[in-house]
Amino acid sequence: MNRGARMSLELFAPALIVAAGALAVGTLPADAVAASSLPGGSYARLAQCLQVGGLGIAAAMLVHSLWRLWRWERGREPQCACGGLLSRPRRHRDGLRRCLGCRRPHPEI
Repeated sequence: MNRGARMSLELFAPALIVAAGALAVGTLPADAVAASSLPGGSYARLAQCLQVGGLGIAAAMLVHSLWRLWRWERGREPQCACGGLLSRPRRHRDGLRRCLGCRRPHPEI
């Protein structure tokens, strides 16, 4: 996997996972509805709300990733020496950021 594909995967995979989970919630089998203690109509409404909410969150995550990629292409996001986009700082790991291309750690800028 080349550096560009790895960066794209790390940027867009979380949004795709959330979208897949939202679609899975809305398409649960009918026997799961029968086994639940909720009446059928309220479960269907809850599943629909969760699906719409999850897809909305996935869309927001996708737009944020596209925004970071757009800023990186114009040189407004922090970059690694290899030219890759840096991840968000992680507070629980001494503020290190990782390059999404080569995976090298960088101190917080």
